[in-house]
Amino acid sequence: MSRNRESKVGTTTAKAVSRRQLLEGLGALAAVTACGSNTETGTPGGAGSPGAAGTPGVAGQPGVGGATASGGAPGIAGQPGVAGQPGVAGQPGVAGSAAGGAPGAGGAGTAGNAGSAGGAGGMGSTGGTLTSPPWTSVPVQDSTNSTAPKALACNVVTKTDGAGQGPFFIHELEKMDDISLYRQDIRGQYNPSAEKGVDMELHVRLVDKTKSDAACMMLVPVPDIEVYIWHTDAQGYYSGFGMHGGADEQKPDAAYNGTPGSNNLENTDRFCRGIQVTNADGVASFLSYFPGWYNGRDLHIHIVCFKKGSASKGRVNYSKSNEKAWIFTTQFYFDPSFSKPIHESVEPYKRRTTLAAYADAMKADETGNSGRHCTATKMGDKVIAQIQMVVDPT
Repeated sequence: MSRNRESKVGTTTAKAVSRRQLLEGLGALAAVTACGSNTETGTPGGAGSPGAAGTPGVAGQPGVGGATASGGAPGIAGQPGVAGQPGVAGQPGVAGSAAGGAPGAGGAGTAGNAGSAGGAGGMGSTGGTLTSPPWTSVPVQDSTNSTAPKALACNVVTKTDGAGQGPFFIHELEKMDDISLYRQDIRGQYNPSAEKGVDMELHVRLVDKTKSDAACMMLVPVPDIEVYIWHTDAQGYYSGFGMHGGADEQKPDAAYNGTPGSNNLENTDRFCRGIQVTNADGVASFLSYFPGWYNGRDLHIHIVCFKKGSASKGRVNYSKSNEKAWIFTTQFYFDPSFSKPIHESVEPYKRRTTLAAYADAMKADETGNSGRHCTATKMGDKVIAQIQMVVDPT
């Protein structure tokens, strides 16, 4: 069915903001993956100061070093207890046992300073605590729930979606005064008073086209790639674009007419978007909310991948022609048989199922789409979604 899809990004190029270089100059870049504030209406805070050293245990076993507060770096190791062994960094001091007597008190480190509070609509990092399930049942290429899915070789790059990058991408270095998008917990919503929706673990695995075999019998993961993810919240809003209450405010229930557009990067919300770097298994994991939809598109999630060290090029569609660190862009979807039961039973999704555009938004059948669907299951009150992508990292 014909839809008014997301408009192409304008070609006006803004001067790249090298916030990465600025942060490195300040010695702060190492803190971008530290846990931030867990306040739902705040952006993640920066790393806290180290906890103070633990005091020594008396005549016993070692005191243990300082505990960390949210956003804090590990405490400095406790000093050795008298007649004991050295304290170990990171946890509260434990009482030492004196020979033949009552235990001496171990050193409790002072907690690290809390992370700073920030703007609306995003939670802090979970500190990389998510672990993906096995990948044995997750298709590497075509994964649509059709009777005869088209099998694709595993040494062919995953198809780029017909809608491309879309207008609502934000690079980590695009705005010097922005928060860092390096966080695993990207939950949040446009309307703070709205229901949050269903929690979703999203695990993306990158497979190396140049090293994997065509038959998918030998898959080589791609580590150390920056994976950008962004999607709408449970009510269909993107973060970052249009002004709250303004003429260009998003209206996900109405047919999308190009407003807000790519250049309306006006609000400071950053929910449902973030960056993770693939681990040794090629996996980047995020904690988000199961996405909603907006009138004009099927339910979908965006992904753009870069080698480490990419630069912002402003409001452009990223490709090798304008950023050598770019390696991949596409969008992916969910089987209607999975997404519809969630949308039809849980708020705030449920109240929007009465809209005329709802049925079409669940079909995942847009012309020219990538054909990639998450392998998703519901475990209790949480969605576990996995998808594998074949990329050329050269």
